[in-house]
Amino acid sequence: MAIYNVHAGHNFKVSGSSGYFSETTESRNVKNAVISKLQSLDYKVYDCTDDSGKTQNENLKNIVSKCNDHAADLNISIHFNASNGQGHGVEVLQYSNKTKTAAQNICNAIAQLGFKNRGVKDRTDLYVLKHTKAPAILIECCFCDSAIDAGLYNYDSMAAAIVKGLTGQVANRVPQLSDNWISRLKAECKKQGFSNYPTVKEGAKGNITKLVQERLNSVGFNISVDGFFGENTKKAVMVFQKNRGLSQNGIIDSNTWDYLISGKKY
Repeated sequence: MAIYNVHAGHNFKVSGSSGYFSETTESRNVKNAVISKLQSLDYKVYDCTDDSGKTQNENLKNIVSKCNDHAADLNISIHFNASNGQGHGVEVLQYSNKTKTAAQNICNAIAQLGFKNRGVKDRTDLYVLKHTKAPAILIECCFCDSAIDAGLYNYDSMAAAIVKGLTGQVANRVPQLSDNWISRLKAECKKQGFSNYPTVKEGAKGNITKLVQERLNSVGFNISVDGFFGENTKKAVMVFQKNRGLSQNGIIDSNTWDYLISGKKY
């Protein structure tokens, strides 16, 4: 069976792009899930992520060094794109056509999740693609500053698509906690004296806001679960509403509650 090196791009000292979510954080979430899924299918996988490099050059050199320590068949670099909110979709970058089949299959699998398929692109200037001993691809999973992509994105679905593109196999889901969210929401509303789900909007604080943030993350967003309804939470709510054909007012009203309670990703 094939042997894979997998790594997340950048690190928290040399961070990647950001927008509706952080490239640095989500590249690691996807990387971890990809490794877990490949291992569940009995593939040998090495994690070549660098978290120690203090400059971009150090980060890239450390990644390549880790990759070249192993006799792998393919190096897989996980990234997210950004373009001032204008671009959206998936693309895979490669050094040569040796990786064309894998790269195209991954693009196609991710596009099946609803992302625009931007295709495979040759890049001979990128350090990791150029310097690893084994062939390498760089997956730009989607655009972290795109409202369209943020509404579609879920790290586990993304990882499953990457693994399906690589292997043609469907791997296990990352184990999820049981959904007792509705019972916790009802208990909190009762505790606060609400007979129904209250309207929640920017500036709100407390456990109901925290539960809203938790639910948004469960359907693909990546916002802080801090109990404060700030700008990032409002942006996420507006994307959530847009993707479900609701009025984009950034307020958790009765219609928005209905979709939150359903728990569907859409």
